[in-house]
Amino acid sequence: MKTTQATKEVALTAVLSAAYAAAILLLVIPSPTGGYTHIGDFVVFAAALLFGYKVGSFAGAIGAVAVDLFTGYPRWFVSIPAHWLEGLVPGLAKNKPFTLQVVSCAIGGFLMATTYFVVNVYVKGLALAAVSYARDLFVQAGISIVLALTVVKAVKKALPPLK
Repeated sequence: MKTTQATKEVALTAVLSAAYAAAILLLVIPSPTGGYTHIGDFVVFAAALLFGYKVGSFAGAIGAVAVDLFTGYPRWFVSIPAHWLEGLVPGLAKNKPFTLQVVSCAIGGFLMATTYFVVNVYVKGLALAAVSYARDLFVQAGISIVLALTVVKAVKKALPPLK
């Protein structure tokens, strides 16, 4: 049986969605807006940079929603665009120069954090939304970007065909 590119992308998305969900649950820091901050987003960034925007965006959306439903996060529907964008933008920088990959991850992290911020302003007010925004942007996205770039470099070194 011949394996198509689409079949590989679906399989990778399933595996990386599960890996993302597991990585989120490793360290969950409650947020003042009722959500949580975590460093699992490194899986979304790494998936996007290694396998492209389709795998990165769908692994981000599916993995985040799975955890939201598992943990009872009431605004799970916000995670779909937030983490889809977080995987989409870096995925467009697959196989591009390192600087462009860093910038694309920063933009993806910014879009994720900003999506939650806009919703949180209406749900919890500006003060709590601002605290959560800073954590999402600098802790969740920032640390995840550093981890992802390290993982991507190691994977490409260990598995040269992924270059």
